[in-house]
Amino acid sequence: PSCPVYDGGPPPLAFAPAMASAPSSPMRRVSAGLGAASMVAAALLGPAAAGEGLRGARSSATRELFGHTYYASTTRYGDTPMTSCGELDTVELVKGTEYYAVASAQAMQADFPEELHGGGCRWECRNGGGRPIERCEYDHPKGTLSNSVPRDGCSCVQKGSCMCGKAGSDAGEAIGTAPMGCFTCGRGQFLQMTPYDMGNPEGHVLIGEEVKVVVADVCPYGPNYMWCPAKAGEVNAAGAKNHLDFATPPPGRYNNNFFVFTVEPCSEELMQRMRNNSSCPESTFPSPGA
Repeated sequence: PSCPVYDGGPPPLAFAPAMASAPSSPMRRVSAGLGAASMVAAALLGPAAAGEGLRGARSSATRELFGHTYYASTTRYGDTPMTSCGELDTVELVKGTEYYAVASAQAMQADFPEELHGGGCRWECRNGGGRPIERCEYDHPKGTLSNSVPRDGCSCVQKGSCMCGKAGSDAGEAIGTAPMGCFTCGRGQFLQMTPYDMGNPEGHVLIGEEVKVVVADVCPYGPNYMWCPAKAGEVNAAGAKNHLDFATPPPGRYNNNFFVFTVEPCSEELMQRMRNNSSCPESTFPSPGA
């Protein structure tokens, strides 16, 4: 599964890592142990509890979507030869196409076969004293994720393999969480606004060209509880109900910029590549035309 990575600060190009303003931290392995993206920063910080957004962020009801349907935060994690969507290779999957491979948040693909590699996709959270809790909350400066800290020393871990996820029945436009499990696609465009300057009203404008994305991996809540919501309708630390973690980002100067997007069918060529190369059962693929 995907885990946003940290390398000490925002890169000059492409996407900043998940903890752009935090000190460097050691790495720990996700329990599923799949792919290069199975490494996660030990100090990843917790998102809001269900329904709670970042102070200073716009609510989803007031965001301008520029003709699109959904709003997402973004990060990047690096290409991997073995994703949660049936051991797909993110480089080979999109080679020669106009698509970018992404991992979608667990909230966007909440239905996981229990019989695969340990099955399911769950999490376990505890506060600093070791007491089990359902979700992590966080403290942060107004309007920015810089210097966020988990409340009461909270941390979470992944339970289950998180393989071959499909969108849950509760995802959709009405709730604001995009139904984007494995083998689904979308098109969208980045905004100038980032999670580190959300109080700037001039940041809510489109930048760059429209891009197409294909979901080839998952960003599970357990090891990514700052960025990737667990259930449809919940928000992350940036106030977004959706999160897309790019294996390789589009060219340009991006720093975890927000993204507006619309779900659409994948191309026939891409669907055939995924069917030919994924080990996921046919039941996990979307219906034709979906």
